[in-house]
Amino acid sequence: MENKINDGHYLELMDRIHVIMCTIHDHCLEHPLTQNEPEIETKINDAINLLFDAYQLIGNKSPEFK
Repeated sequence: MENKINDGHYLELMDRIHVIMCTIHDHCLEHPLTQNEPEIETKINDAINLLFDAYQLIGNKSPEFK
């Protein structure tokens, strides 16, 4: 069974991704160990960048954008 998507789902998912990105930034990227370990920092930044890509993709697919 396919889920029915309405216009509100786009903004809702964008908001949830934004909350996750802020949480990762505040609690992981700003952590002292992350700031002292470039390899860890790179991986966490990669995760944030992938979430940002998803955020942009959703925004571009949003009926409000079209």
